[in-house]
Amino acid sequence: MNDRILAVCTADEAYAKRLQEALSERETFPFSVFIYNKPDQLDDNKKISLYLADEFFYERLKGHKEDLILLKGKEKGPSADRYIWKYQSSVQIRKQLLDYYSETAGEEAALSGGRRGTKVIGIFSPVAKSIQTSFSLLMGQFLSKRSKVLYLNLEPFSGLSTLMSGSNNRDLTDLVYYLDGNTDRLVYKLESMVGNVNGLDYVSPAFSFLDLGQISEENWIRLIDTLRNMGSYDHIILDLSEMVRGLLNVLRKCDMIYTIADREGFALARLEQYEELLHSLEYDDIKERTYKYDLPVFKKLPSSLEELPYSDLAGYVKNVVTASEELWA
Repeated sequence: MNDRILAVCTADEAYAKRLQEALSERETFPFSVFIYNKPDQLDDNKKISLYLADEFFYERLKGHKEDLILLKGKEKGPSADRYIWKYQSSVQIRKQLLDYYSETAGEEAALSGGRRGTKVIGIFSPVAKSIQTSFSLLMGQFLSKRSKVLYLNLEPFSGLSTLMSGSNNRDLTDLVYYLDGNTDRLVYKLESMVGNVNGLDYVSPAFSFLDLGQISEENWIRLIDTLRNMGSYDHIILDLSEMVRGLLNVLRKCDMIYTIADREGFALARLEQYEELLHSLEYDDIKERTYKYDLPVFKKLPSSLEELPYSDLAGYVKNVVTASEELWA
């Protein structure tokens, strides 16, 4: 059980139980959820970190309890700087709770990661092919069937912002920006931002390549190290491009690297140039951890995320993941 307690204070017992079940389903939700249907049930001896209170409770707790959020169920009612609309998905409620807590909690908000030995997987190819994104997403989705996986896309124009449902107006650049604050609480900010597609957690890619290009090598390295040290995920997949400042040092932080090759046109020459560059700059260790895949020609590539798991490419990537897991064991 988590040490931190979220007190859901409402007379609507049925709603409170549904919310409690939904919030507790997610393994990484950092609170134990307690329900209070009457004001006199609140136990001051309990270490309650956050209160989510309807209008009735809010009026009684206001001014006496810190970390108080109004659970707003109607247009009119008590005014509050922080409120959560009652009738929305539990996913959105969870994200808002974590977002509020990450901004207001003190040093005690630091979380210790539940996992150890997080593997960072880099996917990069000097051969410009949009199939890299599909390859990366499928790898993440297959891995997520047996482990917890986070996918980060670092391409200038991924196209994913328009394809991924549930994306919000914050993206990867906001997560990196948050590194300038209390990095111990980054896990709360991350949890408030992640979406999920076919079991794979993701943070929305940068909308503007201009913003992406402004992120320093130091911050990319800090982000990778922080996410790894959190231990919240078994695998972190980085879908990389030349837009990433300090790309070679970012690749050096990866435990394994996947490169999509091609033997048509200038593709082979580009790959050879890339490998020669690694050697000349003394980054041969990157090449040693790289698995190259010369993908076959697929008759039809999926045009939507819904079609992706049922494509010919999915069968190919599934075999790649199976072979890789044997190598990692």
